Amino acid sequence: MNAFLWLLAIIALIVGLIYGISVIVAAVRVRNLAAATVTAAVLVAMLGVTLGLRFAPLSLGFAIVVALGSARWLRALTRNASHASELTRLSATHLALLIGSFMFMVPFAWLLSTSLKADDEQAVFPPVWIPTQQKTIDALKQPDGKPAKLSKLANGTLVAEVEELPDGRIKTQPMLSETAPDPSGTQTTLTRAELTKVRHIAPKWDNYAEALAYLPPDTHYGLTFLGNTLFLTMMSVLGTLLASSMVAYSFARLSWPGRNILFGVLLATMMVPGAVTLMPQFLIFRSLGWIDTLKPLWVPAFFGSAFNIFMLRQFFLSIPGELEDAAKIDGCGPFGVYWRVMLPQVKPALAAIAIMAVMGAWNNFQGPLIYLSSPEHMPLAYGLQLYQQQHGGEPGLLMAASTMVVMPIIVLFFFTQRYFIEGVSLTGLGGR
Repeated sequence: MNAFLWLLAIIALIVGLIYGISVIVAAVRVRNLAAATVTAAVLVAMLGVTLGLRFAPLSLGFAIVVALGSARWLRALTRNASHASELTRLSATHLALLIGSFMFMVPFAWLLSTSLKADDEQAVFPPVWIPTQQKTIDALKQPDGKPAKLSKLANGTLVAEVEELPDGRIKTQPMLSETAPDPSGTQTTLTRAELTKVRHIAPKWDNYAEALAYLPPDTHYGLTFLGNTLFLTMMSVLGTLLASSMVAYSFARLSWPGRNILFGVLLATMMVPGAVTLMPQFLIFRSLGWIDTLKPLWVPAFFGSAFNIFMLRQFFLSIPGELEDAAKIDGCGPFGVYWRVMLPQVKPALAAIAIMAVMGAWNNFQGPLIYLSSPEHMPLAYGLQLYQQQHGGEPGLLMAASTMVVMPIIVLFFFTQRYFIEGVSLTGLGGR
């Protein structure tokens, strides 16, 4: 736990230093020497306390951030009262967002930490955040290479019997004196003492290899689950983008009888809980003979989604009609206008929908649970449930398997979040 506190303190210290230097530079630019001096003094004092290690590291880190934030607010107050009020509001907002972000990051940090722990650290309290392993201590060797057995004891000295195990490890048994040592240092009574475990930071990466090794061989050690998931993801994304964009274009740019009424009915379906349509869908797929196949998991994507249609319709409405008219003059039909003119204009919305479709298909657990029963058809989400039933008593392996399942989708969202935010934020700019 102390290592985790130190990690937080180091991060807070770095943030505080960068923040403090920026405050000093800004204060010097506006010739506010008082604020620059106060901030510099706070920096020097906090660095001195840090080097002296006089306070708890976590409290120290937060003290740095709070002190420097107060210095920046003081500098703004000396310049402009309204600016100080705005800065105070923004600081409070960002502080709340940082606290919320930290709370959301804790479960993922625990998942990653547990996946790298040794077995003896899984159920300890207080919990260990940074994985460690017992350190191997090299024993003294005799000239012939054999382990040395220490038998002499000086006053107050701890001695140990060292033995090399068959697997190559070194076994060290400390011994303590029960009687005062003989002045010659050769006669004393020794008893075995408990060995103090020396640990160092060492993630157990073998958990990931063992987690893969425990997967059923008939699934090619999880490759079958991965292949099914990739297939479902690609088909779901393709069907969602094509169907939703076509229907949205029709509602937004084409005129036909009953368009607005049907669009209202479509929006009304968003108010129907999914549990209401669950049984009818199951009966339909059973009558089609699709139970225990992948079709119920990707075919519905080619019928569109009410939310995606609504979002794309708003984008299509925001596109100037002159582009559509120019394309029609050049000889484009309705499909040509849709494919060549309209789709390139709604790329942010398409990217946002694609990201949501990928996450939905990748993490889908309810669908496979209802429609699938054969292991060769299961995706990763349901395969992870089976893994939990078999190896739930081994948290390290279970968390390692969970990390491998969720990591691709997290990395994807990390690199595409800009498109997702842009697509969602621009929705609703147009309307008719």
